[in-house]
Amino acid sequence: ETIQALNSQLKSFQDRMKRVEESLLRTDYKKHIQEHGSPSPFWEQELESLHFVIEMKNEHIHGLDKKLLHLQTVEERNLLLEEKVKTLQQENEDLQVRIQNHLVMARQLSEELQAARGALEKEAQLRDQARREKEELLYRVLNAGEGSPFPMAAGEVPLIAT
Repeated sequence: ETIQALNSQLKSFQDRMKRVEESLLRTDYKKHIQEHGSPSPFWEQELESLHFVIEMKNEHIHGLDKKLLHLQTVEERNLLLEEKVKTLQQENEDLQVRIQNHLVMARQLSEELQAARGALEKEAQLRDQARREKEELLYRVLNAGEGSPFPMAAGEVPLIAT
């Protein structure tokens, strides 16, 4: 919007400059020369002041041109930065999705680890229980000779762990 406003101001100043040159310098000066012959000091002074005004306007126009060029470069830089921001936002969103996926996977692995630990504990308890039962049975077998709570058939050989 600022660039458009400056462009319109520039065009307006250029149009005014043309009108000033055409109308004042040519028309009035030519009329005066035709009517009075050589230019009088008044018209020479008027011509000098008009040249001074035109020079001021030209300097102002050049300043506006420089400002316009600067604003155009700033606009281009802003467009590039906007593209970079969009790219970075997309990368950020991708990274957030990856983080969420990693968190889900970490939770699943944690749950699997807890389940494996629970199964290991149960297995250890079953092993301990089986060891106790084995010791108890071994004790009974070893002490079976004293009253033999287990009746053995003839020809059976007692199994003793060595």
